[in-house]
Amino acid sequence: MVASLLTGQPPSREFAELLRPEPLPDGTDPEERLIVCGLSWQRYLDLDKALGDDRPGPRFYYLDGDLEIMTTSNEHERIKTWIGDLLADYFFETGAEIMPRGQATMRLALKEAGAEPDESWCLGKEKEFPELVLEIALTSGGVSKLEVYRRFAVPEVWFWRRNALEIFALRPDGASHERVSQSPLLPQLDVALLERCVRIASWREARGAFRAGLEAGR
Repeated sequence: MVASLLTGQPPSREFAELLRPEPLPDGTDPEERLIVCGLSWQRYLDLDKALGDDRPGPRFYYLDGDLEIMTTSNEHERIKTWIGDLLADYFFETGAEIMPRGQATMRLALKEAGAEPDESWCLGKEKEFPELVLEIALTSGGVSKLEVYRRFAVPEVWFWRRNALEIFALRPDGASHERVSQSPLLPQLDVALLERCVRIASWREARGAFRAGLEAGR
């Protein structure tokens, strides 16, 4: 994807391989990211429209004229699915009412911010913007996701990176997010249990272990 955007034509195999990020330590492929600077809000909207609102990829993040274009990988999608499914079990078992928002595009023209999170949820009834968003970050770089979500006043942002969960809660004054060890929105969630189960390669085993952990914690 990155090579074709740079050259305007399908890349050769050799050129595409040179632009591919290095594999992760376990050999899996990470995401690919391309940053375009100096792009107006209207051009961002036009580019998004040209590629189609219901496209499977690439994903866009926009902040103050910088556009991050990202493609995902198999490992990225696995982790996103595992966390989403495990949280679905948690919400069901704890009796929480939620409204999944998935990858629904978030935009604020006046604050020049746009995002397409990996997963997102409203707690309770549906709201304009989600209260909890999840980002899988197997590679570093790109626009500041925390600043993007601060402008949407998202109370809680989760990052999965370096094989662990990082939780950031919005400060009461809304000035920034700060890292916390426990989810303020989901105070009963056993974060260590969630992390252990996400690392399990088998979907069935991961959900079984997580449900067993929920049962034991009652």
